[in-house]
Amino acid sequence: MAVEKPRLHLILLAGGKGLRADKDELAPKQFRTTRRGMLFTCALQNFLNVRPQAVTVTVAVPDAWRGEASAALTPLLEPLGLPWLMAPAGPTRTASTGNAVEALAGSDHAPADDGLIAVHDGARPFASDALLDSLCVATLVSGSSVPAVPVADTIIRQETDGQATYLDRTCLMAVQTPQVFRWDIFRDAHRWARQTGGRFTDDGSLMAARGYPPVIVPGDPRNWKITTDADWKRVEELLG
Repeated sequence: MAVEKPRLHLILLAGGKGLRADKDELAPKQFRTTRRGMLFTCALQNFLNVRPQAVTVTVAVPDAWRGEASAALTPLLEPLGLPWLMAPAGPTRTASTGNAVEALAGSDHAPADDGLIAVHDGARPFASDALLDSLCVATLVSGSSVPAVPVADTIIRQETDGQATYLDRTCLMAVQTPQVFRWDIFRDAHRWARQTGGRFTDDGSLMAARGYPPVIVPGDPRNWKITTDADWKRVEELLG
């Protein structure tokens, strides 16, 4: 008898203020429009054909942008018959993801314990479905995985006395999204963070702090995050 693959649920984070890229713009960067649509939907479009097949989409958005987000998601997801919902963005990244977790857990499409959850930044429009697929394969074995790429620059740590400590970059990597986790331990980690007030820069670090350290999957240097105005100019050219 064939074993059914776990179902994949996508969580897209579109709640950041993006102050570094939005200095002179009314719209946060994830809601700026490209020729392929709003930036956060470009990040989503790459994943709609991944295997195992995505079965739900949950997007964390600021309340002020719910209408615009809904208008952008409806023509993209409804023709596919893909259920989707929105969750309120929180004051931190951890809170935003936690709100998405609770929205999904309370929906008619709540994942099974062994279901897979992929969390992705709305400001990373170039992640591939092949990367997500490799993360899903790793998570089926490990329960938790993140993509990372080697650090090219020399990295230093500033000490309290102002001196620099040089770090061995051969041991350092830059973490990306999407990140993929098994639902039961992912839900547990976020409920623990909510109870303790924990704040983390990504979900992999939260999982590690809770005792579910992720394995590392080779990332993609092309999967860069739009952070500055220079990044936005570059993405306009690439997506144009």
